Amino acid sequence: MLDFDQCINKIKKIKTEKYCLIIGGQGANKARSPKIWNRILKSNKINCKMIPLEVKQKSLKKLLDFLKNDQKFLGGAIAVPYKENIYSYLKNDIDIFTKKIGSVNCLFKENKLRGINTDGVGFYETLKKNKINKNLKNILQLGYGGAGKASLVFLRKYFPKKTKIYCATRKNLSKKIKNTGCDWIHWNKKNLIIDNCNMIVNSTSIGFGKMSNKSPYNLKEKKQIRYIYDIIYNPKATALIKKSKKLGIKTINGLDMNLLQAHFAINKVFKNKIKLNNNK
Repeated sequence: MLDFDQCINKIKKIKTEKYCLIIGGQGANKARSPKIWNRILKSNKINCKMIPLEVKQKSLKKLLDFLKNDQKFLGGAIAVPYKENIYSYLKNDIDIFTKKIGSVNCLFKENKLRGINTDGVGFYETLKKNKINKNLKNILQLGYGGAGKASLVFLRKYFPKKTKIYCATRKNLSKKIKNTGCDWIHWNKKNLIIDNCNMIVNSTSIGFGKMSNKSPYNLKEKKQIRYIYDIIYNPKATALIKKSKKLGIKTINGLDMNLLQAHFAINKVFKNKIKLNNNK
C-alpha cells in the first residue's frame, strides 16, 4: 500500500504523454482494468497508459486533490474499497443516476474532475446477454457494497415489479436506501428466504483474494435456484460457482460485467472517440 509521496513517484515514472489510473486498496495491482484499457489505448495509437495504485486510505484525498489539477491525468477506474469514499469526495460532480447508486467506479474530466458508475450498466448487459428469465419470483442479492449498490439498482430495472428482490446486508437496516424497490433483510436472516429464491447474486468480496476458498452461502441443494451470479471475476470459478455447477445451476461470473463496465468507462474518459475491441 502506497502513501501519497510513493503514489506521485510511481506516477512520475509513467513515460506516456497522458495517463490513467485504477485507484484501490490491496488487490488493485491484480485488477483486470489496466490490461483492458492499455490494449485498447495501444490499438488506437493513443499515447496514454493506465497503471494501478494501491493507495493507503489516509492518502486518498491528497491524491485526488493532486489528480484534479494534473493536466496529464485523464481519468480511470476506482476499485474496492474506495468507490463510496470517492463518491463522497466528488459530492455534486456526479450525475443523477450515479447519485442513486451511491458509489463511483470511474473518474473523468470535463473541465473538472467528475465521476460516474458503470458497474450497473455492465451488470445489466450481462443479464440480457445470458437471457435471464424475467419472470422469476424471488431474487436475493448478497451484500451491498460499491458494486452491490449498482447491481441492485439494475436488478430492479431488469425485472418487473412483480419480481420480489431481497438484499441481505450487515449494514444498518434503519438507513434503507430509497427507490431501490427491494426488501432489506439482515445478513444473519438470509437463510429464512433463500430456499424460495430463483436467483442469487453475490456482490460481496467473499470468494476473492484471501477469501478465495470461502463462499457467502453454504449451498447444499438446488431447490428453486435457477441462476447464481457471482460478480467476482478472479478466480473465474469461485467456491460458490463450483458448488452451484455441481448442483446443475446455471452460473455467471463477473468477467463480462468487468469487461463491459471497463468499455463504458473508457468511452466516457475518451469521449467516445476511440474504437473498442471485444477481446477479453
